[in-house]
Amino acid sequence: MRKSKTWLIFGIGSLVAFALLSAGILSNAASLQSFDSSIQQFFPSFINPTNTMFMSTFSFFGSPAVSIGLTIIIALAIWLNKNRTMAIWIIFTQIIGSGIAEIVKNIVQRPRPTLQVIKDTGFSYPSGHTFCTAILIMVILFIMVPMINDQEVQALVSILSVLWFVVIAISRIYLRDHFPTDVIGSTLLAISWWEVSRGIYFFAQKHLAGSKLLANHMKGE
Repeated sequence: MRKSKTWLIFGIGSLVAFALLSAGILSNAASLQSFDSSIQQFFPSFINPTNTMFMSTFSFFGSPAVSIGLTIIIALAIWLNKNRTMAIWIIFTQIIGSGIAEIVKNIVQRPRPTLQVIKDTGFSYPSGHTFCTAILIMVILFIMVPMINDQEVQALVSILSVLWFVVIAISRIYLRDHFPTDVIGSTLLAISWWEVSRGIYFFAQKHLAGSKLLANHMKGE
């Protein structure tokens, strides 16, 4: 994982967009309600038992519990590959991030959409499914994919990962467990937190490198 000014700017932009979106939701902005309704109106014609079965299955495998579990498995693989700092950071990013999303959810307290296809409880904004899946996908894209030597396999894994995220996001809207702006907000929050967490990682790496250098210097004395 390398520092990137482009991603830093993207992360800051995502944080600003998330803050503005959150403010709009808290104030019940008519423009956001209109946007959500315009997207939601496309889904009823696709609702049938077969599609619902598929979407509910995707939603289950995109749940925070599953995404966190898969993230931990990836972290354990990296731990066994002798990169313990990275492994700890990956778990930190996913678990602390999901906690932040839950805090925001309880601050905003947005009710879920009415007429849910499959009943869900709790508040709506942001989507925990979307957030945790986004973090998992970024771990795959920016940590795992660069470790793959075959470029064709890299491309395949990247495409499938992005498609998985899209399907999870759509499933949450299809099932009416979330508004479209819940999904967008979760994505913005995930990108923002990813960049904040990357900053923490690079700071920790610099601190550890400095500590090791000092220890070696003291041994040399």
